[in-house]
Amino acid sequence: MKKTMDKRVKRTKKEFQRTLLALLKEKRLEDITITELVREADYNRGTFYIHYEQKEDLLHEMVEEMLKELRNAFRQSYQHLENEISIMELSTISLFEHFLHNKDFYQTMLSPKVPINFHEEMVSSMEKHFKEDIDFTSNDVPDDIDLKLFYRYRVNGIIGLITDWIKDDFQQSKCYMAEQVVKIATFNTEKVLIKNVRQATGSLKEHSS
Repeated sequence: MKKTMDKRVKRTKKEFQRTLLALLKEKRLEDITITELVREADYNRGTFYIHYEQKEDLLHEMVEEMLKELRNAFRQSYQHLENEISIMELSTISLFEHFLHNKDFYQTMLSPKVPINFHEEMVSSMEKHFKEDIDFTSNDVPDDIDLKLFYRYRVNGIIGLITDWIKDDFQQSKCYMAEQVVKIATFNTEKVLIKNVRQATGSLKEHSS
């Protein structure tokens, strides 16, 4: 009986989540009422209030569950490996498959209709995940480099690439993106070429005059 109840609760919550996501594609969270939400989900208000106090609780649950799935998708690339490995051995295909499979969710959560900084939520979640699962110190990171900033730099880079991919409506293939992430992560920039600043400044002045 308990298993039946658990399945029923999960099914009910999933339906509320599906309905809220559908509504968020059309309007802002503040404009969505509980009455509208339960009507579209084909439940009553009492059922909603058994599980949530307000619609923000439902949104928070949706985000937490998806971020957990995101961490699991990233973990698939190395969960079968042990100890120190080369980054070139990693395949992040499962990570990009996760985003493609949940395309509607991510595009909606990154839209202005949602009153949370979902980009920052992704960064914080993945930063915590990196710290728990991956140790970069095997690369002989110098003592004068702040590891907290180092992890944040790496995570922001990956999430930045992914969010741009999402906002560009997944124009590149998952294989291309997975390949590029590994190549970029292993590329070491030791020097840069400074462009002709005077020429660039003069060009800007000509356009402004």
